[in-house]
Amino acid sequence: MTVTTTTRSERLVDLTDLTPLIETTTSADPAQVYERLRARWGNVAPVLLEPGVPAWLVLGHRELVTVLRNEGLFSRDSRNWGLLQDGTVTPGSGVGGVLAPRDGIYYVDGVRHRHLRRLVDDAFESVDEHHLAGITEQWCRRALDRVLAKGEADLVSEYARAVPLLVMSTMFGLDADQARAMLGHAQRVFQAQGAAGREALDAQRALIVELIESRRAAPSDDLVSAMLRHPSAPTDVDVQSAVSATLILGSQYEVAWITHALRLRLTDRRFDGRSGGLLSASDTLTQVLGSTPPAPNAGPRFALADTTLGGRRIAAGDAVVPGILAASAESRAAGDDIWLETGNLSYLTWGAGPHACPARRPATVIAQVAVSEALRRLGGVALTVPARTLAATGTLWSSVPRELPVRFEEHRPARQR
Repeated sequence: MTVTTTTRSERLVDLTDLTPLIETTTSADPAQVYERLRARWGNVAPVLLEPGVPAWLVLGHRELVTVLRNEGLFSRDSRNWGLLQDGTVTPGSGVGGVLAPRDGIYYVDGVRHRHLRRLVDDAFESVDEHHLAGITEQWCRRALDRVLAKGEADLVSEYARAVPLLVMSTMFGLDADQARAMLGHAQRVFQAQGAAGREALDAQRALIVELIESRRAAPSDDLVSAMLRHPSAPTDVDVQSAVSATLILGSQYEVAWITHALRLRLTDRRFDGRSGGLLSASDTLTQVLGSTPPAPNAGPRFALADTTLGGRRIAAGDAVVPGILAASAESRAAGDDIWLETGNLSYLTWGAGPHACPARRPATVIAQVAVSEALRRLGGVALTVPARTLAATGTLWSSVPRELPVRFEEHRPARQR
C-alpha cells in the first residue's frame, strides 16, 4: 500500500477520516491498528483524542526519542496547545479536563520542572528497597489471605488494584481510607468523562493538600515528610505539585503492570512456573513492558514551533502523542535504530529525557513482589473464563484487563513421596 505524504499546505485540523486514539488501547489486536495507521500515514499519524480534537500519534522509534528528549521543541505544558488557546478544547470538556494546564511535575517544563523533579528524585532516592519489599510483601499477604478464604476472586479488583495503593499509601503517608479515595479519583481522571475528570482532579488535590498540612505540623517517616525537609525549602504548593501526579499516575500504571503480568502468567505456559515455565516474575514483568505496556501512549507534548517529524509537517501548537507500544513494535521490525537497546525494548515504557519516570526502582520492587507473592500463594489457580474473552478497559493513555476471575485451592506444601 502506498504511504500518503502530507504537503506543506495541509494542517492537522484539516485532515479527515481519522482513527480515534482510544482504539489503540481498547482493541483486541492493537498491532493491527498500528499497522493500519502506519500503512496510511507513515511513522507519524493523525488521530482523534475525541471527536473534533485531532493530534499526531508518533509510531516510530526515532521519532519517539526525538519528541521525548527535545523539551525545547516539544513541551509538556498544555498552555502551548493551539486547540486550547483558540477555545476548541475547553478545560471542562473530556480531554480538556485532563490536559488542562496545571502546576505538576508531569505538566511543566524548564526551571519549574527541574525544581519539582529534584524533590521527587531525592525523596525516591531515600527509599530503602529492602524495607519497601517488606512493606509490599505484608500488604500482598493480607490481600491474598482475604481472597484465599473465599476460594475464588477477581485478581484485578481484589488484588492488583488494592496492593499498589496500599503500598503507596504507606510510602506517602496516606491512611487506608485516603488510599481508597485516591484510587477512586484516579479512575475517574483516567476515564476523562466530561467534568468528572476535573472534579476528580480537584478532589485528589484537596486530599494531597490535607496530607501536606498534617505532615508540616507533624513530620513522619514518609515521602511527603522527606520532601518537606528538602534543602531547597519547598513551599506546600511545591510539594503538592510534586506529589499529586506522581501518586495518581504511579498507582494507575502500577495496577496495569501487575495485572498484565498476572494475565500472562495465567494464559501463557512459558511464564507459568506452576506448569513448568522457566521464566521468573522479573522476566514476566519485562515481557509485559515490551509487549503490553501499562501506558501504551504517553501524555501529549505540544509543539513550540513549526517543524518536521517523520516526514510530517507539525505546526506550532499541535498536540503530539508519544506512542510507546507502537514505537516498540516498529523497533522490532526495523532493527537498525541507533537508539535501540539490544534485546530489551521495555525501557521505552519508562520514557526518556527530562520527563522520564522518576519512580522506576520502587515501581519495579512493588511489581516484582506482588507478582511473585500471588503465584507463590495461589496454588492450583485457574481462570474461570476462556482466556480469549478477557477484555481490556482502556483510556487514551492506559490499558488494563477488566477482570481476571480465578478459582483456586489454598496453597498447601507438596506431599512427600
